[in-house]
Amino acid sequence: MAFVVFLLIPVVWLLVSTFRTGGVLGPAEFVGLDNWRDTFSDPLARTSIRNTVVYSAMAIPAVFIIAMILALALHAIPRGGAPIRVALYLPTLQPAVVAAFIFTFVLHPDFGVINYAVRWLGGDPINFLGDTTLALPTIAGIEVWRGTGFWTMMFLAGLTALPGELYHAAELDGAGAIRRFIRLTLPLLRPTFYFAVIFATIVNLQLFDSVFALTDGGPVNSTVSVSLYIYRSLFLFGDIGFGATLSFLLVVTVLLLTGLQTYLLRDSK
Repeated sequence: MAFVVFLLIPVVWLLVSTFRTGGVLGPAEFVGLDNWRDTFSDPLARTSIRNTVVYSAMAIPAVFIIAMILALALHAIPRGGAPIRVALYLPTLQPAVVAAFIFTFVLHPDFGVINYAVRWLGGDPINFLGDTTLALPTIAGIEVWRGTGFWTMMFLAGLTALPGELYHAAELDGAGAIRRFIRLTLPLLRPTFYFAVIFATIVNLQLFDSVFALTDGGPVNSTVSVSLYIYRSLFLFGDIGFGATLSFLLVVTVLLLTGLQTYLLRDSK
């Protein structure tokens, strides 16, 4: 029953809405495949998809590499690592809007801390959020900062659950730290990696808060994401059909990734 109420009915309603227009202040009108044609031919829709994919390609590998290095370092500390874990996890507890407020001042071209250091070193101020080539990587960096603590704890939990006798036996056989990591740690953490990659992809495909708070899609739509474009279409432009079509494509992508995650996790057991 919950599946029908909270998933099936909304998805069906969303699919029906992709074939209509209007419905906010006036009656809905059937338009056939017009919304689908507009979605695939709209340059800004393609830009939003490209930005979302590029952002995910930057943020996910970066946060995983940093988190794995930190998890391995914390795992090597048998005691006394609790304060470090708390400090690492604090950015994860920051809401996206709060983090955006902080970094607006940290990265400000006139009085930001980073640009103060740049000027002190003799360089010119850098407009991190106002440059079309830097804005998206900057947002990705902020999200990496926010997500590192979460993924560090996730990987650390996976490392803690690994059987220690295997590592002891490998060490007795003369395997070094790098070889143990490649031959033991990576294969044994495969279920954790499956979950992490799919879950992180699902979350990053829905990028909205940071972009909305920091740049609102600018400059020149260089940071507009799919979710932000859906928001604009539905609530700013009142184009229900177009927004529903983009939303349906995003929902289907997330459902497919969720199904893939379930299959991979089940297959890895």
